[in-house]
Amino acid sequence: MTAPAPDKGLPPDDRPRLLMVMPYRQFVQKARAEGFWVGAIWDPQLQTPEYLDDVRALADVFVTADFGDPELLRRTIREVAREHRASVIYHIGREETMVAAHEVAEELHAEVNPATAIRFLADKHAMRDLLAHHGLSPVSFEAVAARQDVPAAVGRVGLPAVVKPTALAGSRGVFLWQGAQDQAAWTDLVDAYGYDGPFLVEEYLRGPEYSVETLSHDGRHHVVGITEKLLGAPPLFVEVGHVHPAPLAPHRKHAVEELTLRFLTLCGYRSGPAHTEVIWTTRGPRIVESQPRLGGDRIPRLVELACGLDIERAVFAGLAGSPAEVPAPTATAAVRFFTFPPGRIDAIRGLETVRKLPYVDELTLRLHPGDTVHQVRDSKGRHGHVIVSGATPDQARRRCDQALAAIELVIDGTPVRADGRTGGPSAAPAPARAPSVTPSPHRRKAPAVQYSPSTARRSS
Repeated sequence: MTAPAPDKGLPPDDRPRLLMVMPYRQFVQKARAEGFWVGAIWDPQLQTPEYLDDVRALADVFVTADFGDPELLRRTIREVAREHRASVIYHIGREETMVAAHEVAEELHAEVNPATAIRFLADKHAMRDLLAHHGLSPVSFEAVAARQDVPAAVGRVGLPAVVKPTALAGSRGVFLWQGAQDQAAWTDLVDAYGYDGPFLVEEYLRGPEYSVETLSHDGRHHVVGITEKLLGAPPLFVEVGHVHPAPLAPHRKHAVEELTLRFLTLCGYRSGPAHTEVIWTTRGPRIVESQPRLGGDRIPRLVELACGLDIERAVFAGLAGSPAEVPAPTATAAVRFFTFPPGRIDAIRGLETVRKLPYVDELTLRLHPGDTVHQVRDSKGRHGHVIVSGATPDQARRRCDQALAAIELVIDGTPVRADGRTGGPSAAPAPARAPSVTPSPHRRKAPAVQYSPSTARRSS
């Protein structure tokens, strides 16, 4: 159902007409700021009514469709694009529906990338086949259609192996299989998602993990920066933090960037953002996966704090024909996610203390006294986050540690700090010491577990 928004003061015929599938609120705002008429297509099952009301108010046209029905989605995109004379059809939301959207865009000559490029980036199996065919970033893997075939594939690839559902995203269902005893736990995990296949089984890559944030324009790829990833403990691979820019030796930085740019060129990717995950192994860098979208987990905010670039707006500036210059970083920004143990919350302490710290940019906790905390199985289940900035990576990490140490939940009578420690009062940093703080020069205040750098990884 199409619902035109109220007139927002710009004559629509004078603006390039951008139809977006699954655009987040800020995407609609920033696309309009770059002069676009914006149509939005959303599945109401994927966001809250309040969130979609905001999108509806911002967009020139708002349409809903069931994304679980691929043919209905294609038909909806096609009909809305024709009715409203869309000049560009674009999708940089979740990967599951990207290929369908870009195929319709290509059919209507409203594409910015060939659909094959989107498939190579959004489809994990297609990506592995492409890399293997060209001998780039070799990784042992096997694709299987159904869950009953996974144990045999694990045996052929060799232990330990990473098993990942190719049709899920956000670390959902990704599992490290280390021995026969893990089959029951893996079965319980995929049962929890109601998922039967297909899967990829891959060799277990060991080494620190990074993501490369890029913007492409007319087939030229520009590295915005490299982000260090912090992962939770196996057998799951839930990300618990990021540091941007990553502290990397120059030769490693060059090798990671070169591999990423070669890969994007090989895919045929031409325009827009990409988020490419890479592990530095003893054999050099290996691509874990890539997506034709911006990085999640507040990485765009880390980029803005570190170098001043609003990478989200830069996407739409590039679409409008004005690709952004990428400034050199002048600070480091870090995000850490909260993953508290299961139980009932009796009390929450320390939030106001942390919120007042001048180096804290964002603080969100999605829990309240009386809530029941559930086990974190994937990125959507994390309980909140804190973002800080610092002059160096070490300073940013220390500030994250201080913030996490100051936040404490009492769960089933036991005090649990956000850094994973239990019992005893939290060591809250004192705001009175603020004069020693040097906030990021790019910082604008945004609305409002112990970790180790990744030592091995999957494709999520």
